[in-house]
Amino acid sequence: MLTNNRNKPHTFIFQELGITLWKLRYPVVLDSINPIKLWPSLRLVLISPDVPISLNDPFIKDVIRAMQINPREVCALTTNQIKILIIPSEFSYYCWWIGTKVSNNLNSICLTTPALSILKCDIHAKRDLWRQISDIRLNI
Repeated sequence: MLTNNRNKPHTFIFQELGITLWKLRYPVVLDSINPIKLWPSLRLVLISPDVPISLNDPFIKDVIRAMQINPREVCALTTNQIKILIIPSEFSYYCWWIGTKVSNNLNSICLTTPALSILKCDIHAKRDLWRQISDIRLNI
């Protein structure tokens, strides 16, 4: 992953001081290491397997409206991105797992549904989602 950077002329001074300079051979590898910090006003996190769900999808907009959440309080992530989340302490929010199993409840209230393409066409899956939402509303 790292290569020694000895061949550059400006490294002569560092070599004299006994300092070895290193350069990343594949810097792209570290791009996904930047942590994702959830903001305190966030109320809903949409989690999908591969690509973040579009918040402009009409079905998603209807669900957000039914949950009485402002669209600015919603964030869409992938299952890979949740591995690098920074969650503020004393943080209360909902996680909607779309098309994936709950791998970590993230200290949240979880909703689970099949993939969005299935959910939009399956009346039983929709009914289950609305039941989950109404259960949350009754318990709060």
